[in-house]
Amino acid sequence: MAIHYLFYVVFFMQIFLLSYYYPHKIVGRIKQLQKECPPSTHPKLYPANSSNGQLGNKAYQWLSFVVLLVGVILYFYIFFQMQKGLISLDNVDFVPLIFGLLQCVPYIVLELSSAKQLKLMRQANTQTKRQAELRPRHLFSYISPLKVIAAAGMFILCMFGMAYFEQFKLTPDLIVLFGSLFLAHALFIGVGTKLLVGQKSDPHQSPDDRVKVTTATLNTYIYTSLLISVYLLLNRSVDFFQWQDLEVIFNSAYFMLLGMFSMGSLLRKVQIRDINFDVYRA
Repeated sequence: MAIHYLFYVVFFMQIFLLSYYYPHKIVGRIKQLQKECPPSTHPKLYPANSSNGQLGNKAYQWLSFVVLLVGVILYFYIFFQMQKGLISLDNVDFVPLIFGLLQCVPYIVLELSSAKQLKLMRQANTQTKRQAELRPRHLFSYISPLKVIAAAGMFILCMFGMAYFEQFKLTPDLIVLFGSLFLAHALFIGVGTKLLVGQKSDPHQSPDDRVKVTTATLNTYIYTSLLISVYLLLNRSVDFFQWQDLEVIFNSAYFMLLGMFSMGSLLRKVQIRDINFDVYRA
């Protein structure tokens, strides 16, 4: 029964953090930004056709609310069914994983809306003079080498551990897991490289603000890399060590920690009060 109550706590935290707490924080920031930097004083922040961004923000709010509602209903359904003894942890081990993917949808919508807004800002930018950055842009200017080594070490340990649990036989499951791990890290490397040496997404962003955002984003990639490696290793250890009752907790804790070390980390490290919004004035 202790495992059941641990699941109740972890799954509740997954729902609360990803579908209420962080969306509430993000919406609060958007409203604060619109209040403190309206189009009348900061027109560069609102390019032509920026109503699409408003629609994206509204879609994010409504989707977050719907996902939260689904999560609350699902939580109480599982709780009462378990209390009655009608279902067990084995019957719901996939629920946190599927629901976690559903929780990602509003964030994807918000990210796509933000990317479209930044594209409009670049198109509307008529400034030909470019502001040079004096500091070199290489990885260890933004992130500790120890964190990179830790992520690389965990990546290798994860691959070795998964191969060990499969007795070093190249099974279809192992191929899928290896492929997923490589694709995820290839994405991190590709996006991180573009962030370091590519064109600025925001043409008006000050050099200092770019450093802050780049540092926070790269740290987020490192934390996510670590979590993915740890999760896959624990997930494959379930059958090997017969931890079936813990699988549902691993699945829920993974998404909860993923939110804390990605969205939570960005919200903590990039504060509105620290951003230079004068660059968006007319």
